Amino acid sequence: MPEKFTITAKGKGIHEREPAPEPAPGQILCRSLSVGLCGTDRLIFAGGMPAVRYPITPCHEVSAKVLRDNSGRGLAPGTPVCIDPYKNCGACHACRQGRANCCKFNQTLGVQRDGILREQFVIDGERVYAIPPGADPRLFFLTEPLALALHIVERAGPVEGRWCLVVGAGNVGKLVIRLLDGLGASIIACDVVRENLADAQNLGARLVLDGNDPSAESQVLEVTAGEGVSVAFETAGQSRALETCIRFAAFAGRVIVVGHSKQPSSILGSEIVFKELDVLGSRNSQGQMPRAMAMLAEEPEKWARMISHRFPFTRAEDAFRLTQDDSEPHSKIVVDFPD
Repeated sequence: MPEKFTITAKGKGIHEREPAPEPAPGQILCRSLSVGLCGTDRLIFAGGMPAVRYPITPCHEVSAKVLRDNSGRGLAPGTPVCIDPYKNCGACHACRQGRANCCKFNQTLGVQRDGILREQFVIDGERVYAIPPGADPRLFFLTEPLALALHIVERAGPVEGRWCLVVGAGNVGKLVIRLLDGLGASIIACDVVRENLADAQNLGARLVLDGNDPSAESQVLEVTAGEGVSVAFETAGQSRALETCIRFAAFAGRVIVVGHSKQPSSILGSEIVFKELDVLGSRNSQGQMPRAMAMLAEEPEKWARMISHRFPFTRAEDAFRLTQDDSEPHSKIVVDFPD
């Protein structure tokens, strides 16, 4: 019987056997190769996701191989694939507007439903993408987070030659910084973790700011000729980070909210109105999976540098414990399954 990893309570997880899954008509049976841990997985293990109920099998960033295609797509056994982990209802207001990424009843693997930190899983055929021939399939768990970052940056509009602020230089923030750098933006990164700021600078940030530094705002105004930033990205998931974005944004600027902050905020509505800011949310990704796959295939070494640690599946709990440990520098953590 195949194994899965289940988070049973805050800070606790176990490996357990489960019956081999059977693909229904329209589904594909897959065997996991590599699974990435994201910020949501970290919060679930830490007990910081009120909407999640234990026990739950976490994770949604995966590369895999096809075991059996029961979808009619004709994917041969052994075909390396990655997946779109979202499932929308197709009927709500968002879906009717062509924005399935923010479906009111969205079901993301590892959050609203059991995830894929397991040896075998089934997935709807239309959610499966074949990895380009010759590419290293163990890198393509990054497809979903890169697609997420592409959607975030697309929400910002044109950024070339503009000052952009990224508040929160964790895994999502780093991907956003790398994409902004490729688009010719002038980037400011803000974080409270020294290692994250060092990484941001290596990825192209022209100015890095300690979020606890009282001179941060004056430094932003100095480099932007007193105007503030054209676009501010909140990727930290903290109410304070959102307040920083609104305060540092220029008049007629734009703020992209990505993080899932649960704390009350002290935002002044008058600041949004007086500056006439565009404040936009960004959730999941929208049609960006193929583009993300092409980028991974074209420059694999560039994106592989995002990975700091790899753990075998037998040590999945150790991987999750590292996500809680701020004493050891880490970025993207991956759980690998045997070939």
